[in-house]
Amino acid sequence: MRFAAYRATEAAETAAYAALSAQASRSAIDALDGVEQAVLAAAREASRAPTELAAEVMTLSAELQAFAVSSEEVLAPHREFLATHGAAPPDMTSGALRSLAVMLGYVQRRVGRSDATATALLGGIALRRQALVALEADEVTREASARSRIRRASEAFSEGASARAAALSAAPPMSEKLRLPLLAERCGELLALVQMRPLCEAASSSWREAGCAALRGRFDSAEDELRTGLPQKIAAGLVALREKGMAAAELDTAQARLDAGDVKGAAIAYDAAVRGAEGT
Repeated sequence: MRFAAYRATEAAETAAYAALSAQASRSAIDALDGVEQAVLAAAREASRAPTELAAEVMTLSAELQAFAVSSEEVLAPHREFLATHGAAPPDMTSGALRSLAVMLGYVQRRVGRSDATATALLGGIALRRQALVALEADEVTREASARSRIRRASEAFSEGASARAAALSAAPPMSEKLRLPLLAERCGELLALVQMRPLCEAASSSWREAGCAALRGRFDSAEDELRTGLPQKIAAGLVALREKGMAAAELDTAQARLDAGDVKGAAIAYDAAVRGAEGT
């Protein structure tokens, strides 16, 4: 039901992006800042909304895998009897696991499409802003008004960048009982920062310079943390959970994501495993 409800929102999500694209193509320069912020908000929401669903899918998948293992153990003493009577061992999980894998694949592909659409829209808005500024270049009054609007937009972007930098400076939260780091939110913050890199490197980034200055020195370290630091923390956390005797199936799900290079999926599955171990 939850997955069906999420899938049913795709048309509305696509329509919202289309509406923002149409709005941007009609907007005067003083309205482009608002459209740009709306695109960023839509992209953040599209990435945040499925996180809980993905965590539930991974948790259920791990539970089914654990059930399959326990069922195998229960049926092991009766395999000879089943074979003698031509009865195949019951398969109660593989179909459900395939369905869950399809669900998770859909969620990840949809988030990827949303990110690509938002990036393209932001690039188009930047080009339209450049064109409109060029058209108004000879009108002194309009230039002054444009500079004022750009200054306000720059201040707002700078405040948001400073808040993001402060959030990244803080250590990840720790679980209450096991005192293991929870990493899914940190991973999301790092991915959001990396996605902002093109905005700060583009030729049109001058009005964002104050905010970009607070972030530019963090892009490389954010990419390094996503590539090595975060995977190492997830791997260490999984080892700690195994040592505490947690069911292997749940941990194997996170490890499989990690091995596949899906750091975000691994972080979500790892956090779900930590919370499951603590009963929260």
